[in-house]
Amino acid sequence: MNKAVPKIKETAEEIREMLKNEPQVKKQNRLQALYLIVTKQAKSRSKVATMLGFNRNTISEWFALYEAGGLEKLLEIYKPSGAKPKIPTAAIEEIKRILATEKGFRTYKEIHELVVKKYGVEVVYSGVHSLVRYKLEAKAKVPRPSNPQKTPKQSSNFEPISERSSKK
Repeated sequence: MNKAVPKIKETAEEIREMLKNEPQVKKQNRLQALYLIVTKQAKSRSKVATMLGFNRNTISEWFALYEAGGLEKLLEIYKPSGAKPKIPTAAIEEIKRILATEKGFRTYKEIHELVVKKYGVEVVYSGVHSLVRYKLEAKAKVPRPSNPQKTPKQSSNFEPISERSSKK
């Protein structure tokens, strides 16, 4: 049996504008299905499926979502949450707190040892490194001390790179 296509409330111009402004391809495909029906380029679900290169059951699911909740429901893309992080939030908070202090950590190995010994979590070194470096956007090493022979006056002769680039 052929199920009738849903009655679409939006105009072709509105859908075309949404298509232009939508960065996500999955949402663009769904909007394109609506656009084909509104502009009468396709009259059935199977014709839309053929034109867009999707299975007719997929198109039927999209139209069922549209009937149930309109555009908002149609454009709601399910994204699974993913695996739980191995490092507990208490450990992450402690790492943040220590990194914020002046002393910080000297190496990523120190952070790895803290997580393994104090929190009993079996996590690889690279996992700790990527957490600190990319997720927390921090670095383990503290800046090296300045040369003791250099006077403060000598270091003030150089202007920071950020100031040089802003003068251009």
